[in-house]
Amino acid sequence: MARLILGHTTDKSIKIWCRGSTRWPVAFIDVLDSADRRTSPTKVIELNPVEFWTDVVNWDGLSPDRPYRVKVAFGKDSTATGSERIRDAYTEGRFRTFPVETSQASFTFLLGSCNLHSLGIIKNPDKPWSRISEVAAAKDARFMIHCGDQIYADIPLPPRADPSHYRKKYLDAWDDCRPARAFLTQTSQYMILDDHEITNNFDQDMSLGSEDHIARRNAAMKAYWEFQHKHNPDTSSPNEPRRYYYSFSCGRAQFFVLDTRFRRSSENGQMIDLRQLETLKAWLSKHKDELKFIVTSVPFVGQVKRPDNDKWCSTCFSKQREDLFDFLHQNEISKTVFLTGDMHTSYHATAKVSDGNHSVTVHELMSSPINQFTPDTDIEECYVQNHPLSTSNNLRVLCKITPKSFYGDHSNIMAISVKPNRVAYQVFRTTKSGGAKISRSFQP
Repeated sequence: MARLILGHTTDKSIKIWCRGSTRWPVAFIDVLDSADRRTSPTKVIELNPVEFWTDVVNWDGLSPDRPYRVKVAFGKDSTATGSERIRDAYTEGRFRTFPVETSQASFTFLLGSCNLHSLGIIKNPDKPWSRISEVAAAKDARFMIHCGDQIYADIPLPPRADPSHYRKKYLDAWDDCRPARAFLTQTSQYMILDDHEITNNFDQDMSLGSEDHIARRNAAMKAYWEFQHKHNPDTSSPNEPRRYYYSFSCGRAQFFVLDTRFRRSSENGQMIDLRQLETLKAWLSKHKDELKFIVTSVPFVGQVKRPDNDKWCSTCFSKQREDLFDFLHQNEISKTVFLTGDMHTSYHATAKVSDGNHSVTVHELMSSPINQFTPDTDIEECYVQNHPLSTSNNLRVLCKITPKSFYGDHSNIMAISVKPNRVAYQVFRTTKSGGAKISRSFQP
């Protein structure tokens, strides 16, 4: 299993995730600067089997926009000296702290989702992650957003209501695949779940009156916490237990990562719960004139032809989607870009929201899948390219997918570059080498 994952980063700190074992239950962590000097004394973490030997350390006191190196070793107890500690493969990592929040510095990050890891179906699960490492190095990517389905817990068989089932899927995804282990140490990682971290098309309503679904959900989220959410930005709140959405920034660019899965309720028409919706609206108002990215594990702008009660455009969630369109228009909130995955295609979509006098334009970038076996597809098979709709406040919305931005060949990753007054994006194949298949930009 991956022993080191670089997590949430700021201009002066980073979250460092590590995993030990029964034999090596203590982690020794160092962060070194570009001159190979320790930035503070070694931090020692005693790992707990209840958390599957995983834990994180928050490393503070770093300088903005500087390169650093992480080293992790493991010992049998906290008194283990240097010669008594062991280093597993891929226990050294490199990262760069983010620019200060007032900085307009340009930067690039990666977007991807849907990592079908092996199962005997994919002939070479290593190739996509080797390719992602190549793209990250070539583009000097500051971080990657993993937009859901980092594991497929429900393939090929239904998941058991046992954390060990889900833990084995993470081991399959990130241990058997050495290039994945390597990449998780090469830049900062941000993650959010989608359905396959639990079971296909998961909805909280599945758990109503079903002890089996509740047990399965709880087992899945236990493993999700251990392997993914633990190294995201802190979300703990006494008033909101089991909160999985979060926000962060890189320079002046703002990011809000939605939890569109754990608390969704199709019966109540809620893709996201009301507390999360109000938090999102407050965040949008606070940053109304700044460049903003909203991460959603299923498409918000793109109009899917067969949404199957699982996308924002599904009938059961359409009112909440329209409410957000209304809010963006009413408050004249600009520079909003949704980031999504799920659909095993890539595209740039726009939604023009207008009352006839003034309008706002919302953008969406999709990248998916990292690794899959579903067939290549055409835009007409999956989406309505030009879809008009009206909100309850009589606003007109035109959702469009730019045909030249569409990429339906498997598999791919998107590199997104943030520049002053411009967002550029490139789509790269993950199962083949070569240059970008799509390369475009827009003014948000």
